[in-house]
Amino acid sequence: MLIAQISDTHVLTEGRRLADRFETGAAYARLIDSLEHLTTAPDLILFSGDLGEDATPEEYADIGAGLRRLTCPVLVVPGNHDARAPMIAALPDYVQTTPSGHICAFDNSRDLAIIGLDTLVEGKPHGELCADRLSWLSERLDDCADKPVLLFMHHPPMVTGLKDMDSMGLLSGGEELARLIADHGQVQAILCGHMHRAIHGSCGGAPVRVSPSASHQVAFDLRDGQPYRFTDEPPQYMMHLWSPERGLVSHVVPVAVA
Repeated sequence: MLIAQISDTHVLTEGRRLADRFETGAAYARLIDSLEHLTTAPDLILFSGDLGEDATPEEYADIGAGLRRLTCPVLVVPGNHDARAPMIAALPDYVQTTPSGHICAFDNSRDLAIIGLDTLVEGKPHGELCADRLSWLSERLDDCADKPVLLFMHHPPMVTGLKDMDSMGLLSGGEELARLIADHGQVQAILCGHMHRAIHGSCGGAPVRVSPSASHQVAFDLRDGQPYRFTDEPPQYMMHLWSPERGLVSHVVPVAVA
C-alpha cells in the first residue's frame, strides 16, 4: 500500500505571498501536478493540516479544486491555521466529523486501518487532544483491535528540540495518547506536520514521522531563545510504503519543478 502524505501547504489566493516571500498558491499547484505525474500512483493521500493560511472559503475552494484532480481517496485533518466551519463547508468529500464536531478521519476498509486526529485549538497555534477526541480515538482503536493502524495528525506528540516550534506543539493530551497507542500495540506510525521539517521520534512505542512542508520550511536551529525562521529549502512531501511483511517505509520527496 502506497500512501502520500502532504502537509502545511498554507495556500493563499490571488497570488498573495506568505511573509512577502512564498507563493504558496503556486506551490500548491506544483504539488498537485507532481502527484498527478508520479510514476507509481498512491492508493491514498493523507493531508495532515494547515491546508490554508487564513482559513478563508476561497482558500479551501482552491484546495478542493486541486484535490479533485487526483484519482485516489483523500483524508484530511486540520492544522492550527485551519478553521473547522469553512473546511466542512468547502471540502465535504474529504472531511469527516465526530459527534463532538471535530474533524477526524477513520478508514477501516483495508488491511491497514487509518485514523486521523483533529488537534486544532481554534485561534491558537498550539494543539490539544481533549477528552472527547481521546474517547473517540479509543473507540476507533477498539474497532480495529486486531489489525495494524496508521495514525495521522497535525501537531507532533513529542518534543523536537526546535524550541519555538515546540512551544506551540501538542500541549495537552499527549500522555493519554501515548497510553492508548501503547495499549493497542499495533500502531505502525504517527504521521504529523506542523514543524515544516522532516523529523523522526516516537510516542507510546510507535514511530512518529513528521513531514516537511509542501510549501516552505523552517530552519534547523536548536538554540534557546531563537524565534523560528523560514529557510529556502525546497517544498517536500512524504511517501509511505506499507506491507504486512515489512511494516512502514517512508521517503521524503521534493516537489517537482515544472
